Amino acid sequence: MRAAIDGLPPDLSWDEIRLQLTPVFVRRRPLPPGAPRPVTVRQAPGLEFGLGIDIGPAFMYVGRELLESWSVGLDEAVDCAMGNLRASARAERCVELEYAEWAEMPMWSYQSRSGLASGLLLIEDELALRYGDEPRLLIAPMRNLLLAAPLEADRELVAWLRDEISSEDPNGLDLPIFALAGGRLSVDRQASEVRRRLLN
Repeated sequence: MRAAIDGLPPDLSWDEIRLQLTPVFVRRRPLPPGAPRPVTVRQAPGLEFGLGIDIGPAFMYVGRELLESWSVGLDEAVDCAMGNLRASARAERCVELEYAEWAEMPMWSYQSRSGLASGLLLIEDELALRYGDEPRLLIAPMRNLLLAAPLEADRELVAWLRDEISSEDPNGLDLPIFALAGGRLSVDRQASEVRRRLLN
């Protein structure tokens, strides 16, 4: 990791870095002291994400100071990052989903060779292509893990699985449970109601 950071160009100019730029969800654990706060944007259905630079073993967040050093604005940087993510997703359309069962619940898992399986949540049409017409629940406990379960799955079990996996990863994510139905992605209302009930 240290070698990867030391090997970056000294000024991280736009021309040198734009092909390595990608959308990343910000981890649930606090960043180390002194780390720049990531620039974030929001898109439907309520997904907040930052910009990251692929440095090999990890992704480095883009902070406000680095963004302002580039010759482009936030919108263009996000468009570029999304284009890179789409290109990675297209290159991996042939990757098979792995099937397993957790407490008798069917689960389909996807891990990307590019390290950003969770990024598929930002590309609704890619989700529809991969999962077809069958409605699913989706969770992304880690950046490089996207899990799908049947829409009728037990929400408490799905939430427990998400939190259990996420807590084991230093860069674990804190995203809600999503529903994919009719090719459209949404935050699962039933899971949100279960979460509110448990918190109260």
